[in-house]
Amino acid sequence: MTTVVTLDVFSGNANPSWQLTAAQEKELDERIRASSTFTHSRPSGVVGGLGYRGFHIAQHVESLTGPKRLFVHEGILDRGLGLANYVADSDIEDWLITTSGSAINDEVRRHVSSRTATHAQARFEGNLAGAPSCPQCRAVDAPAYNPGLWNVPNIQPYNNCYNYANNNATNTFAQPGRASGHPATAMACSNVSAAAQSDGLKPAANFSSPLAAGSGWYVALVVWPNNDYHWYRQDNVGCWSHKPGQTAARNVDNAGAAISDPRTCNRGPYTDFCTYMVTSRSVHIR
Repeated sequence: MTTVVTLDVFSGNANPSWQLTAAQEKELDERIRASSTFTHSRPSGVVGGLGYRGFHIAQHVESLTGPKRLFVHEGILDRGLGLANYVADSDIEDWLITTSGSAINDEVRRHVSSRTATHAQARFEGNLAGAPSCPQCRAVDAPAYNPGLWNVPNIQPYNNCYNYANNNATNTFAQPGRASGHPATAMACSNVSAAAQSDGLKPAANFSSPLAAGSGWYVALVVWPNNDYHWYRQDNVGCWSHKPGQTAARNVDNAGAAISDPRTCNRGPYTDFCTYMVTSRSVHIR
């Protein structure tokens, strides 16, 4: 049996993965058997947000035609054979992070440990903040908030925040600058912004200037320094929405509040607000 652990933590970049040793596989099995939180039911509601969301464990067994899946805490969308179980056990989470070795850096490790210590990750049933006070949307082309188009098995796992902000489901987990041959060389505002500009996005001082039909809509870039990036887009109602990595599109921040401005919303570990930008249907991403 081969067991691969994926830490569900990033929004733009691919999540880190590593393989367990035989001894670690045995210990994981023993820990799961001893846990009182083992269930066949997925946690209710739209789970996730920015930062740590859980572990996805794929056990490849020769007698099965596909991997057997286990989600610790929240995990990601099960797009396999439906052979999935869930466990919410902070002791197992803390142990799993010790098996990661060089797959993650110390900053990510500290972030995960801080979240497992508090189990602070919010779970949302839509917008919990009531009727939002949204700013005026000045972009004629701004998309409507329609998460149902994104939160389906053939779209959700294969498209990230950059796809969502550009309203373009390429199913390639698109990366800034990859289509234009100028990908970001570091997870810093200047690098990711330059990569996006090479794809055709344009910097904007704010999101208050009118954008006529054909001129595009506003998006915003933030960065978890040295680790990852994330994008938001302004929808036609004036508030903003986003899609953290392989998880569901949503219109709330990490505190469950409507997003009137990405600069001031709760962004978890994505502490650097970089810039507003304008994208359009003519922008090419891959």
